[in-house]
Amino acid sequence: MSRIARTYIKTTSLSYYHIISHLQDELPMLKPSEKEKLLSLLQKLSLTFFVKILSYAIMGNHFHILVKVQPPPDNLPDQEILKRALLLFRPSTVTSHSTAWWRHRLIDISSFMKELNQRFSQWYNLRYGRKGHFFRDRFRSIRIQDQRASLAVSLYIDLNPVRAGLSLNIDGYRWNSYSSRKAGMAGWMLPLKEELGISLRDYSEALEEAGKFEKEGKGKVKEAQRPFLLHALTYRAEGVVYGAEEFVLNFLTRFPFRRRYKFIQEGMALA
Repeated sequence: MSRIARTYIKTTSLSYYHIISHLQDELPMLKPSEKEKLLSLLQKLSLTFFVKILSYAIMGNHFHILVKVQPPPDNLPDQEILKRALLLFRPSTVTSHSTAWWRHRLIDISSFMKELNQRFSQWYNLRYGRKGHFFRDRFRSIRIQDQRASLAVSLYIDLNPVRAGLSLNIDGYRWNSYSSRKAGMAGWMLPLKEELGISLRDYSEALEEAGKFEKEGKGKVKEAQRPFLLHALTYRAEGVVYGAEEFVLNFLTRFPFRRRYKFIQEGMALA
């Protein structure tokens, strides 16, 4: 079986990604205590890496996170870089690499996800006396155009528990970012107002609106009632990149012609 290709493109500037990771098919659904452990690791890693969390949803057999990658300024003292690394790694590990190496590693999504998945897998296998891989294949990373497109993706992620039937309402699920924000337990996450330009109250209304739109269907909701989030995206290449048409097409030019053609022919659709 071929491996899923990631679309993460290393960058030295701010960027947004929607990341999805699935458990192995034969594993049971995550229990509440296991979801709590995964959430605690996510918090810990977000304090170490320059990969910040905007939204998340930990489901039964997979999880979604929306992250913002923002490299540290060049004038950030070396001591601050090493201090971050020491929050997660042993002193002997930190001192075995240069500060420049850590600057690069702490903005790398692949490194972030490796630590998250590997640490959770080790904890889970030790707890149940299990061996082998815990997560299925490689994680998926989807490039997001900007803050406005990130808002659309954030709403999608927070609606996942309702969409999957794990909760009857938008604030009835413990392991997603919206519930954490409502409970005042999101101090470790990026603030909605500063990052996405929306208050928690307006975000709540947008979630309700988006949920209604999904439930009733596009054909049953008048244009004036369509959630504003749907106007943020013109085109998307499914599972690859979210954004407006020009952004999508420019992004796809980074890939070889054959792969780019496949994305456009099979993956692009009107949002």
